[in-house]
Amino acid sequence: MSARIEAVLFDLDGTLAATMEPWDRCWVDFAARHGHAWSDEDRRRTHGHGDWARYLAEVCGAESVDRVVAECVEEMIGQVRAGRVELLPGVPALLDAAAARVPTGVVSASPRRFVDATLDHFDLRRPLRVVVAREDLVATKPHPAPWLHAAATLGVDPRSCVAVEDSAAGIRSAHAAGMTVLAIPSWAPTLCPSEVELASYSAVDACQALAWLREMLAETVPIGR
Repeated sequence: MSARIEAVLFDLDGTLAATMEPWDRCWVDFAARHGHAWSDEDRRRTHGHGDWARYLAEVCGAESVDRVVAECVEEMIGQVRAGRVELLPGVPALLDAAAARVPTGVVSASPRRFVDATLDHFDLRRPLRVVVAREDLVATKPHPAPWLHAAATLGVDPRSCVAVEDSAAGIRSAHAAGMTVLAIPSWAPTLCPSEVELASYSAVDACQALAWLREMLAETVPIGR
């Protein structure tokens, strides 16, 4: 690619941390307690979407979105702190390669409490210049607003940013923001070929993504030089 890269922004769930199966189990259990059988269509409507709690409240007849968020986030933070969630293979090297060359950040559709707890648990906060969570904006993924907000915070053109994503909603969101998308698809039931095709680069995991990222960043000067 010819454009100079000025920042690399990462999704969190399913891209850096192996949280998608725990989130799915959390939603399945919540739905079952309210008499709703979770389906692949439900997964498509929630994976990577910032409005997953609203959707869950609607299909389950829950009392409020706030109750859904509080219950599910508490469960997920417990999973992280109990060691039942791991970083995906190759993630530390991927983050280090990006942070050595350009400012980096996390752009997540998850609630702030969960994002902060996960970043702190895995000691990922140090290289990050910006962290965007669900509560920071009215519009969330698949709307481009979260990525645009991160770019504005860093003072860079969105078109000069690489967005690393795993979900259909996240890929659409970053693509709509004008960013170069490096996709690491991780949740097969929620992706279709047309969505993956929105990404300029696609990798099977973070280890393969590292090769693409190094190629994209080859012309940038390492930070500190």
